[in-house]
Amino acid sequence: MIILEAKINNINKNYLLIQLQNNKTESVLRIFIRLAQMKKRIYKLNNKEIRLGENEAHIWNFDLNKYLNLIDKFKSILSREELIRAGKFYFNRDKYWFIINRGLLRNFVSIYTSIPAKEIKFVFNNFGKPSLAIDGNSTHLHFNLSHSKNFLSIGFIINSQIGIDIELMNLSKDHLRIAKRFFSNSEFDNLFSFPADKLRDGFYSCWTAKEAVIKLFGMGLSFSLKDFDVELKELKPDESYKYKVNLKKQSADLFIEVFKLSNAIYGACAVDNEKAEFIHCYFEDENAITDLFA
Repeated sequence: MIILEAKINNINKNYLLIQLQNNKTESVLRIFIRLAQMKKRIYKLNNKEIRLGENEAHIWNFDLNKYLNLIDKFKSILSREELIRAGKFYFNRDKYWFIINRGLLRNFVSIYTSIPAKEIKFVFNNFGKPSLAIDGNSTHLHFNLSHSKNFLSIGFIINSQIGIDIELMNLSKDHLRIAKRFFSNSEFDNLFSFPADKLRDGFYSCWTAKEAVIKLFGMGLSFSLKDFDVELKELKPDESYKYKVNLKKQSADLFIEVFKLSNAIYGACAVDNEKAEFIHCYFEDENAITDLFA
């Protein structure tokens, strides 16, 4: 039996450089890891020609509190059903966030499809996943959205399914207890191995990925969280991590990008297109978004 000793000689953004040694040979192994900076694309506000490439997934991230001054403008394009739903929120804060959420969704669907925002018709499956009405979706656009308090992410893709999740990290949660209930055995064991000060990162990199997968299928929790495995990874702000999901009992191929927007926000986007490139889109002047939707 030959026993190998592995020594990590160098770590950088792209690979671990590991030296393997025994009494006869010495070799060097580069293990590539799929860790990278989030790919970003900046659009000028006067450039409304925002288009999705065939193998692109666009992710738009928003702080809803920045658009409170657009409440009336967004209300004017919502459907009757959306306005009724908005009126059922007890707290004005939640009502305003819902209005901005749907207003932004309508405006961006309008950008990608050229359908006037107010004329867009959404349909919902039995589990509440929204999509464009078939007669208005000649572009074959698919989308998904997620919000956590005042933070919103919307993902768009063509000719593929998509699911997205965003989570504001909660410092007071019992993350191990929640993980024991919802994570697969291998995911829980992986999380348990994280140092205490990195536990939240491991938890949210897993939780957002699992939510994104569930939302892609649009089946709610009827699709068990324990029936598939995702990976856990500590990320720094603006870093992302892409991999193929282990679906175990499912034959579909899903690919996911987990990303960290700030020290307090994790997100994940899942698609069923292996070639998809995840692009985080922003406007050059975020505060002037009012002009775009004037």
